[in-house]
Amino acid sequence: MVVVALTLASRGATAQRAADKALFDQWANVTEPLPGPPAPIGFYTAGCLQGAQALPLDGTGYAVMRPSRHRFYGHPALVSYLTELAARTYTDNRRLLLIGDLGLPRGGPMLTGHDSHQNGLDVDIWFTTRANRPTNVERETLAAQGFVAGRKQLRAAWGPAQARLLTAAADNPAINRIFVSPPIKRYMCRNFSTAPWLYRLRAWWGHEDHFHVRLKCPGGDPVCREQDALDPANNGCGADLAWWFSKEADREWARLVASTAPRSFPAMPAACQAMPR
Repeated sequence: MVVVALTLASRGATAQRAADKALFDQWANVTEPLPGPPAPIGFYTAGCLQGAQALPLDGTGYAVMRPSRHRFYGHPALVSYLTELAARTYTDNRRLLLIGDLGLPRGGPMLTGHDSHQNGLDVDIWFTTRANRPTNVERETLAAQGFVAGRKQLRAAWGPAQARLLTAAADNPAINRIFVSPPIKRYMCRNFSTAPWLYRLRAWWGHEDHFHVRLKCPGGDPVCREQDALDPANNGCGADLAWWFSKEADREWARLVASTAPRSFPAMPAACQAMPR
């Protein structure tokens, strides 16, 4: 009986994985935004997007990377944030920002790469910048430079140029938070301890070669669910940052790396369920 139960459980898990894969594929195969007024629906890790805007692949001060993924869509507020940031940094240093993933044409879940980026308010920006616009081949093949070694130490390549970019990105009241690698957060705490935007930078797994900007829900979007607001009085440089360098964090990282569990399809808001069809 035990063998039968295990076999049935295995078959059930296999069927669930196949069903989840089919749902992920539905979202990945959508090629156009859903018409209508822009509306981020649901949460960053379980949501979708109506009225998405495509970020042009080239603009003043930036270039979109990996366009073949078709993940260059976002809420107009996110597109405006990026174009303004790129224009401002280009004026300062005459270098191009390299923009990673925003989201799919209608937002929603992705089978690979991200749990979030679902409601049009998340974007990855490389720490690497360029003097020259990348070719079509380079957009698909260039690797982002890593600035962290062994999860806890900054590489020698990290310096003022990367810190200035992060400063420019964080100094905006529309930001909910920006995810960075723990040693990058530690560097910013040590060098910008009194900056009013420092609390917006939060340590998270990965992010050695890019930072992840998350915007607040734009005003007037009642179907958008925002991540808990950060306290500006807590700059995130205390015990919560120290945890990332602890033995407990080491054990959690080892568990994450060892996990082979497939990604489950999230519970979507009702307004999203028919969107990819």
